[in-house]
Amino acid sequence: MAVSFPAALFDFDLPPLKAARARLTDVLNHPAFSAERRQRAEQLMMTTSDSQQVWQWARLALLESERWEDAVLAWEESQTGPPAYPAYPY
Repeated sequence: MAVSFPAALFDFDLPPLKAARARLTDVLNHPAFSAERRQRAEQLMMTTSDSQQVWQWARLALLESERWEDAVLAWEESQTGPPAYPAYPY
């Protein structure tokens, strides 16, 4: 599976705060975050001028989304019956 990153992460001419905000916005698009949480986070990140703080929030949000995915996978594996997506021999 290919991983794509927002162009803002690799645009070295982009100011650090703008790059941090772009990354946090990208991470917040994960289904682990409700629309309300995204809106509150976006309001908060627009009020700060500390790029390191925004990067820290992005790291924490990424960790939270990973925990959410792990929990969903664990729940799916605990379900009885045939798998929804059986393993296919390649």
